[in-house]
Amino acid sequence: MIKITKTILTLGLMTLAPLALAQTVVSSFAPATNLAPGVWYEDDVRPGGTASVADLTGIGGDLEDTQPLPVGAALLTTDFTNAAKGEVGVLGDYGMPGDTFSSLTVSYSYFKAANAGQNPASAPSLKLAFSNLLCDDVASAGDCYMELVYEPTWNGPPSPATDTWTAVTIDENEGLFWATGGFGTGNGAGGPPLKTLAGWRASLSEDFGDATLIRVAVGVGSYNQGQIGYFDAVSISHSDGDGLAESYDFDPGPSFESLGECISTLIGDACPTLKGRDRAACNHEQQAICRALFGIDE
Repeated sequence: MIKITKTILTLGLMTLAPLALAQTVVSSFAPATNLAPGVWYEDDVRPGGTASVADLTGIGGDLEDTQPLPVGAALLTTDFTNAAKGEVGVLGDYGMPGDTFSSLTVSYSYFKAANAGQNPASAPSLKLAFSNLLCDDVASAGDCYMELVYEPTWNGPPSPATDTWTAVTIDENEGLFWATGGFGTGNGAGGPPLKTLAGWRASLSEDFGDATLIRVAVGVGSYNQGQIGYFDAVSISHSDGDGLAESYDFDPGPSFESLGECISTLIGDACPTLKGRDRAACNHEQQAICRALFGIDE
């Protein structure tokens, strides 16, 4: 039996209407060397940390019964060392703060599993990475890269709830972030100052306003020992220009007994609405995926 574990699938990708969320199913994470936009990858996984996509079928309890998008979820863990870290992300051009923050919405759901001896304050956090290669405002002091980090511990009880799914929705005025430094501000090192997206937009250099949001990531660690964190239902949208509406569902890859079963399943899921050359290209892509899984050369 062959199980997809290394291929990023976009089964179920569909656009329902203008600005409707186009949902992509993510079955695993590409390696850290990935530069392709729209592909979730191991952004920062260090020794002692892991990142995978888990099948929650049969686990029971709130983890399975109240999960936002069955049947799976992304799983991030750290062992009991300070260096351990598990972080995954997706690259893209998600717009500039000056244009998008007024309509930007970012959301995800997380589940912090109880684990004896773990850091009680940690839970899967959301990171937004911004970059401006022009960097011509002297107030930036030549540093025009920064990550804004949303941590549950700063946005609710100091010890986030365990063994329950928590849904988070962030916009320009909802959700507090600390900054890693850049655009005229220092590194908060995991803590204050804490500001909303609008608050950071107002306090940073002009370079931040026309920077680009280039990566969305979710992670646990470092210095957060013993974490078992799940997340799912990541989405990002705004209405600037042609708009943006992307959503990600983390589900484990399907298992196949044969090459033929693999090809027919993937084509049936990914290609049924396509015609002509688009259908032919889709068919070929799914066949190539299955041949690679079964170790068969073109």
